Amino acid sequence: MMRAIAFFIDRQPIEIILAITQSTPYLELTTMTKPFSFSHEFTLDKSYFAETYDASIDPKIKGKDFIKTATFAVIGLGILLSTNLGNNELAHKNTYYLGYFFIGLSVVEALSIKFKRTWWLWRQMMSKAANNNASLTLSDEGILIESVYVNQTTKWTDVYRISEMNTGFMITLANAKSYLSKRGLSEEAIAFVRTKI
Repeated sequence: MMRAIAFFIDRQPIEIILAITQSTPYLELTTMTKPFSFSHEFTLDKSYFAETYDASIDPKIKGKDFIKTATFAVIGLGILLSTNLGNNELAHKNTYYLGYFFIGLSVVEALSIKFKRTWWLWRQMMSKAANNNASLTLSDEGILIESVYVNQTTKWTDVYRISEMNTGFMITLANAKSYLSKRGLSEEAIAFVRTKI
């Protein structure tokens, strides 16, 4: 005959299994661990996107950022020079405008590098997901973010590294990075994510 009795010590469920057999009664003490689950709803607004950008993007401008800009400028100048040099096929009026188009692209690309944060925030705010509510669920299996336009699941087994910052956690996967903001997380949820580091 076996009987199980459950009670709580420090808000942790403890199960006592009392087994009485024909030969010897014994007492077994086991801990019932409740699976962790935390849910939170937040809005994908400008402040959320700004925090995500500041935590995940390096603001320094590097020389390799200008490769696309230089390529567009060289193509545009090449087309303009070829249209002015002779009576070949490229010296057509529409081709001439194509050269100015590529130079215009290089200017837009250079401005997007100079104003990288503003440009990125503007693109995020123009997306369909902007200003919609999303729900975050942390569990023993992983992180689930759901909204009308975004459904993202990250399993803890797929996580390569977690780095804690002042405002959140940078979660590195095999070939991607994801940012988890501490805004709206309870102390228990923050402690739970820290156990995954």
